[in-house]
Amino acid sequence: MHSIEEESRVIDGKLQVASAINLLEFSRLVRWDRNSEQFTPVDQGTFDLAWQDNVSPVFGRLICWINFSAGAEFLAKGVCLLNGIDVRRQHCLVPANPTTELTAWIDQYFDNPKVHMEPTTIFGDLGNLVDLKNEKTKGKFLKQLCLKMGANQKEEKLLLVAYDFLRQTIRNRDAHAYRPNVRDANFHLVPELFVKGFNLLLSWIPGGPGELNTWRDKAGELVDSLPCI
Repeated sequence: MHSIEEESRVIDGKLQVASAINLLEFSRLVRWDRNSEQFTPVDQGTFDLAWQDNVSPVFGRLICWINFSAGAEFLAKGVCLLNGIDVRRQHCLVPANPTTELTAWIDQYFDNPKVHMEPTTIFGDLGNLVDLKNEKTKGKFLKQLCLKMGANQKEEKLLLVAYDFLRQTIRNRDAHAYRPNVRDANFHLVPELFVKGFNLLLSWIPGGPGELNTWRDKAGELVDSLPCI
């Protein structure tokens, strides 16, 4: 029988992975193949048409890469959670939503942002998953996952390098400012680095990556069954 803590971890893991697939597909950089139960890369011509025609003719590429980075992060966290590696920090306090008249709440918040706090769960960022600059904790949660799943040295290096490069070069660039005409230099990494890393993570999902099709199909039911918090 599962404990409440374990059930919470598994539900969060499923939600992170299922939402990751949607984010990654929305990026137009990869496709999820239901039959092979893997990600496949998209060729650059198809990607260029997709972001210009279906997202935004000027900023579509940026929007797609932001979705790609977010999906990659959700995927790694979800696979960690599903394999018993808890990336979360629970019962962290953050400012609560206003329950009083908004003008008064703004004044109160300005004077003291901590005046009304509520507990929440923090999932951390990419730096919690991997940081190859830090020799003491360079692998962090993804290193723990590789050890637990028996990854060989080649698999471990590929996964850690993919996520560290994503963290330092791609996500750090796109999350904080718009820089023009730089993202095409990253495109060749999608099939050879990121897709291979994503599919490695999916191979570690309990029950196999085929579970993803079921989770995606029933994601709405799962979300609707959860309390509003």
